[in-house]
Amino acid sequence: MSPLLEINQLSTILHTNSEPVRAVDGLTLTIFKGETFALLGESGCGKSMTALSIMRLLPESGQIIDGQIKLNDLDLLQLPEAEMRNIRGKRVSMIFQEPMLSLNPVMTISDQIDEVLQHHFDLPSQTRQQRIQQLLQQVGISDIKRRLSEYPFQFSGGMKQRVMIAMALAGQPQLLIADEPTTALDVTIQAQVLNLMKAIQTNTHMSILLITHDLGVVAKMADRVAVMYAGEIIETAQREAFFSNPLHPYSQKLFAAIPDKSKRQRGLAVIRGNVPPIAKLFRVPFCGTL
Repeated sequence: MSPLLEINQLSTILHTNSEPVRAVDGLTLTIFKGETFALLGESGCGKSMTALSIMRLLPESGQIIDGQIKLNDLDLLQLPEAEMRNIRGKRVSMIFQEPMLSLNPVMTISDQIDEVLQHHFDLPSQTRQQRIQQLLQQVGISDIKRRLSEYPFQFSGGMKQRVMIAMALAGQPQLLIADEPTTALDVTIQAQVLNLMKAIQTNTHMSILLITHDLGVVAKMADRVAVMYAGEIIETAQREAFFSNPLHPYSQKLFAAIPDKSKRQRGLAVIRGNVPPIAKLFRVPFCGTL
């Protein structure tokens, strides 16, 4: 497989009132064409900041201070913002964590998807409307003609996530970044959303960067997995190798903390300590004495 996205020594900081904090610290990874790459880690480890760095959608306090992000050998960090806008939403799309916060509450679903199509494609109105209906059908939304004129508050959580997927697919991206796509969804809806993403990937051959803290989601979706801790990747492996033989002590502790019927007579394993503040340099507590 040939590489689609190559990130080399990416460092992203957040400016604060006291001192800059390093949210992403020397991150390096490669995503191949057609694969699902899972970025696994607990809250606050830098997963979402990595995604926002790729999209160049950092908050005002954020700044990329080092590294390269290459999409098919095109360095995204060197592009003018006007060129990046043509890539964002077309060649690279993102599904954000909270669909209710990402969808515009005063625009219909049809208008929001149409906005993407108008920005990236020179299509007549009738063709765009047909494309919108195809996208909604593709993500499993029924009674499409009625739904086109409805607003986000009229959709359930699972349906909102399907709309977000449709919007992300409107530009026909090579890479889809899915940031915790099943957050706040019940188990049944989670399975439906993940199955939908897998089916779409099979049909389109796009790559997926899946950001999650859920080992179950990784097991179902990923081809490869990277474990992130305090802004750094500490282990990368094929899914099968990772689940059969995790190498890093932190990865091993993650598996040990999974609830299991056979562990009912014992207390759940816990990972000692807390993730260190990202403003401080630290040594991983699992390391031996230097």
